[in-house]
Amino acid sequence: MKDMNSQRNSILYPTTQKLLEPEISNLQKLGSDDLLSYTQKLAASERKIYAAVIEALEEIERRKLYLAKGYSSLFLFCTEVLRYSAGAAQRRIESMRLIKNFPMAQKTEVKVKLQRGNLSLSHLSRVSKALRSLPPQSCHEKMKLLSQVENTTQRECERKLIEAGVPGIKKREDFRAVSESSYRLSVTVDEETKELLEKFMGLTAHQNPWASREKALKIALKLALQEVEKRKFGVRGKKKGAESRNMMTSKAEVRRPARKKKASEVVSATEALSPADSKEVVVQPKSNRSRHIPRSVRAEVWERDGGACVFVEPDSGRACGSSFGLEWDHVWEFSRGGDSSASNLRLLCRRHNNGRQRWERESSID
Repeated sequence: MKDMNSQRNSILYPTTQKLLEPEISNLQKLGSDDLLSYTQKLAASERKIYAAVIEALEEIERRKLYLAKGYSSLFLFCTEVLRYSAGAAQRRIESMRLIKNFPMAQKTEVKVKLQRGNLSLSHLSRVSKALRSLPPQSCHEKMKLLSQVENTTQRECERKLIEAGVPGIKKREDFRAVSESSYRLSVTVDEETKELLEKFMGLTAHQNPWASREKALKIALKLALQEVEKRKFGVRGKKKGAESRNMMTSKAEVRRPARKKKASEVVSATEALSPADSKEVVVQPKSNRSRHIPRSVRAEVWERDGGACVFVEPDSGRACGSSFGLEWDHVWEFSRGGDSSASNLRLLCRRHNNGRQRWERESSID
């Protein structure tokens, strides 16, 4: 069995040693035919590596290794650690998630088609997105859809998907920097959203007399965030003129805490409560304990943690810093007697909170 697996891996993921030998130091010395042949071999080798990358990402996601390294999502791990562009990372992740639950025979078939060039990462990612708008599909139906888009261009692929019953594919949301301080946001909205925006612009015309959609969006987001923060985290309004410390910030600020906290202020995700901390945690009788977190405590924890996930990867000291899907976490678990005091609470993003046992185990092993 081991020999069979080795043979299969050598077919799917051959090394580039043979391709690069003999070493070519100067491409200008190659004849035209040799140069074209060499480039074709490089492209073929690149496609074979795609399949290996997809398989590696599947295993990383299965183990949730990116959480233990301080990243709240596989996407951030791909862009910041593997150095993929946003689009390249998304294509690889979408492709991986499309085929990860396939039986081994179908998974191998797709990877072979990928390395031969019959399918590309764009094909796989587009089919993966298209399946979200369809009823649950069997593996056979997914393979049939993939076979229909083989060897097609981007436009032909979209047409094939529409013919297969996929609703019209909307233009994807686009968010990119156009200067140091401005960004371009492009989204497709339905009729209801359009009417809501126009109604809001009418009600706030005194603040936005020129009916700027950009300004209307900013006003709406500020109002919505103030309400959500007040309701969920107990954050009180700031004094007039004071700069608000909320999430109405740039993309870079959203990914990290609002301020750099000292090591003593942040309870590492991998360490238990120290004796000093444990003295502050009051373990109350079960009948007297409640999961309810008072508004004043929520406001204190929010301010202390900077409105961001405080997970810290122990080796590099990298803080997760995500402000997406924040949740309250009891450092000393509530089920084990931990109370809902500020000293026993911290902010974690949903993924680090849900995967707490996993990344604590992974970190302890390391």
